[in-house]
Amino acid sequence: WSRGRRRERRDLVLTKVDLRPMYMSFEFNCRTADNVELVLEGSFFWEIVDLKAMMRFTSDTSGDVCNHARSKFIERVSKVTLQQFMNGFNAIAEKVHKDDDTFYTQRGVLIHSLEVTGYRCAEASTAQILEQIIQETTNRMNRLQQQESENEVHLHQIKGDIEEERAKKELLDVQVANSNARSTMEGLAEAERVRSFLTALEPDVPGIEQRVALWDTLRKKDALDAISNGGAHLYYTPNDVNLSIRSGC
Repeated sequence: WSRGRRRERRDLVLTKVDLRPMYMSFEFNCRTADNVELVLEGSFFWEIVDLKAMMRFTSDTSGDVCNHARSKFIERVSKVTLQQFMNGFNAIAEKVHKDDDTFYTQRGVLIHSLEVTGYRCAEASTAQILEQIIQETTNRMNRLQQQESENEVHLHQIKGDIEEERAKKELLDVQVANSNARSTMEGLAEAERVRSFLTALEPDVPGIEQRVALWDTLRKKDALDAISNGGAHLYYTPNDVNLSIRSGC
């Protein structure tokens, strides 16, 4: 079988075949659509499920698996830009082994997972640019996260203001309801006093107009008592007190 991360040496002789699931690392070069050469590093988690099929179809199982994955990676990475690859390399790795299960099934192999554990630019100058891109992406994510935190704080403040205004409205509604209820009760009490007064005077003062006039007089007296007990100054015109001025001869 082939060995090494790039499977460049085919000198591994097996006397026994391990059928347990195992990890196998890989490394190879590929190029993006915008002509950036990358070195991909990753690992397979795989196992041999059909030993007879494996013996019938291949004499280098590990080499076939890695070389086939490398071919599929090169094909898919060549269709995306560096930015697209950076944003979705795990999705590309998932498609590489899930969209071509027949190749592995024929060789009696089951791929549980295929992951890209790292990547770098093959050229130093490009690697420096990639590092700057990654740094800028990190800074942008940090700025976005900071902005989201500030927005969240502002949103909580707005919600707090809304709740405060809602509570004020509820308080005002309660105060208005209480004021209306108090006014209603005072009005009913006043009406009851008027009714009792007019009813009690009916035997002595049969006319309703006379009884109402007496009630108005009492109410005026109450008003004068309230004014006289306070610090207000009250001014009357002659018409208010039925006052007439006569000159003597």
